[in-house]
Amino acid sequence: MKVALVNLCKTEDFTKHKSYSDSISFLNENNIEFLDFASGLETIDEMVESFHKALNSDADLIWVIRGGNKCIQTLNKIDWNKVVDSKKVFYGLSDFTHFSTMAVSKGVTCYYGQGLTNIKSYFPNPSERQFIANFLASGTPVSENATTLVNSKSDLNVLDEKVIGGHLLIFTLMQSQLKVDLKDRFVFIEYHTGAIGEDLDDLGYYLDQLLYVLKDNLPKGFVLGRTEMRNFDNSQIAIDEINRYSAEKLATTGLPVYYLDHFKNTVTFK
Repeated sequence: MKVALVNLCKTEDFTKHKSYSDSISFLNENNIEFLDFASGLETIDEMVESFHKALNSDADLIWVIRGGNKCIQTLNKIDWNKVVDSKKVFYGLSDFTHFSTMAVSKGVTCYYGQGLTNIKSYFPNPSERQFIANFLASGTPVSENATTLVNSKSDLNVLDEKVIGGHLLIFTLMQSQLKVDLKDRFVFIEYHTGAIGEDLDDLGYYLDQLLYVLKDNLPKGFVLGRTEMRNFDNSQIAIDEINRYSAEKLATTGLPVYYLDHFKNTVTFK
């Protein structure tokens, strides 16, 4: 499978990123054939123009290489007819949720969970990032079953389900505008922030926003990704504590809630 590298999330030349060498070496070490449409670009318009070139390329998958905070500015500039007509699939994380939610609303398949930049920092051992290399080589995402938290007696094979979602705040925003029909889908949500000192009540506020947006359009259930939050002393809030709190709040809908560590699995959105 041939991969096109693009950037829609940060106005930074890919070659100037601190992990550029590690990123390229990861691709070369795993014999991943790739085209670079992310280097030498420093403006939104340049990024979108290069993205359109990637759509016209012979790549099978387009990898949005990083997160950031600029993807929302690209949405009105992207030629969505070209996205649909390209028949390509798309891969990314975090800020990519802006793109993936719009794309899925138009019938396009996206994959969520991993970026290319910092890949050797987040996955320092080759064995830890092998599932990403396998996906890029085969086109088949690697994902375990999501484990049940509440309102279900069995785990969920997410590969057999239609799923949509991403970063909690971004998906809530996008769904409030797009109103994608969720009755036959599961909603996947994860939350992460660079801030310290946010507590579970803050997370609960964000979940309440999501539930308000979904109140007349509930999904089949929820899949929690790996949320990361830190106390004021920079200690990490335990994932079990986060999941317990989140599941209890979401369980008020009567819907099943599951957990899937998207740091170790790739989630298919469609």
